[in-house]
Amino acid sequence: MGQMSAVASVRAEWRAIVICLFITIAAFQFGFDSSYYSGILAMEPFIKAYGHYDTATGGYILSSSIQSLTTSIINAGEFVGAISSFLVDNKFGRRGGLFVSSAFVVIGTIFQVAADNLGLLITGRLLLGYAVGLISCLVPLYVADCAPARFRGALVSLYQFNIGLGLLLGVIVDNSTKHRNDSGSYRIPMAVQLIFPIILVPGLLTFAPESPRWLLSRGKIEQARESLLRLRGDRPDLIESEMTYLTGLVEEERRVEGSWGDLLKWNVDGRKAYLGIALQAWQQGSGINFITSYGIVFFSTIGITNSFLIQIGLYLVAMPAVWLNQYCVERFGRRLMLLLSCGMVATVLLIVGGAGTAPSKTLALDRTIVGMVYIFMVVFNLALGPAVWVVTSEISTGPNRGKLMATSTATNWFCSWMVTFTFPYLFNADAAGLSAQVGFIYGSLMVAATVWVFFFLPETSGQALEEIQILFQKGVPAREFKCKSA
Repeated sequence: MGQMSAVASVRAEWRAIVICLFITIAAFQFGFDSSYYSGILAMEPFIKAYGHYDTATGGYILSSSIQSLTTSIINAGEFVGAISSFLVDNKFGRRGGLFVSSAFVVIGTIFQVAADNLGLLITGRLLLGYAVGLISCLVPLYVADCAPARFRGALVSLYQFNIGLGLLLGVIVDNSTKHRNDSGSYRIPMAVQLIFPIILVPGLLTFAPESPRWLLSRGKIEQARESLLRLRGDRPDLIESEMTYLTGLVEEERRVEGSWGDLLKWNVDGRKAYLGIALQAWQQGSGINFITSYGIVFFSTIGITNSFLIQIGLYLVAMPAVWLNQYCVERFGRRLMLLLSCGMVATVLLIVGGAGTAPSKTLALDRTIVGMVYIFMVVFNLALGPAVWVVTSEISTGPNRGKLMATSTATNWFCSWMVTFTFPYLFNADAAGLSAQVGFIYGSLMVAATVWVFFFLPETSGQALEEIQILFQKGVPAREFKCKSA
């Protein structure tokens, strides 16, 4: 009966599901950029163009500072994009903001492809980062607004799945161009990013509506009704019922005027801001960016051959875990899955750190590290990757919804920048030279994250956004959320 009910729900809500699936395509941009740049850092033409000749090795190298700056600068753009997403959303809407992000993708890509010096390359990556920052806020908000409550967790999780597909595509393109001896080896992967706005923009123009909730908040009643017609189909009674419900919610939010100051007080929104900020910080504390941004360099440095193929396999094994997450976060809840994921990620990272303490390298040791990194990608994507976006979009409720989402997502990008910027200095031999022992740093953070999730994270699965808001208003303790809603 449960299965039939789910099938019936899919049939009834197929329009909204398809539209939400399409919107998550924007996440490809995020994933692709993270992985393709990792590959070009190891390409000889790129190293010659932006590195320097090292007399000790008799070849060209990229210094830790160049690796750090060119890789992490995109996170600075993402931080600005996430913070300003509230203003973009307020002015143009969720859908309109995706047009803005698409424009910045095009401009940023052109700058990178045309770059013949470090300044232009950095500018292009900064602009592209701004676009990704907008995407990371607006896509989860759009999906949370438009998805049927029953499938909201799974559809928001697809954001992470499409990030994973983008990661995979980036390495595949790199692997296809790595043997070129000219600048095409790295310019072609850069140019591929133009594909994503070419796919997204026509769909936004033709069939993806603006969020009905956002339209009602701007007094655009008839446009909101048309948006619901696209999402729900020709079901007049349901549409009018939802219009009445959403209108009441919007009016209630207007009566309770929100402000940035509310996020700094320990009240309803202050608690939500703290939870969103902490969740995003813990996700990046796993060190995921040392795999996505430096994975190929990491594997090459510890002595692994065919590092490009290893990286492709790494992203492939993560795909089933993301799909499994979409079932598990609904069946077992966000909180339990995050507890399991954080605990397993901590274990794997501590093993990697331990392997890095071995006095001499062996083939068995290298394989152990690679195996642990593969397991890392599986257990990370089982919950810590996708479920964080689900929970932050769900707790971002009430009049400060856009501000809450912008704040938590900006935290993600700031912490992402910290990991990306510091990793070369921690890992490389010309700096701290920790190599695989960096696992101790990220593993310890994940132990702390597991404890934090147990004590502070509320369960938000199976509840409407408005029910979640009521629980926060009542000050329900984290571990009583589920039973109170029942």
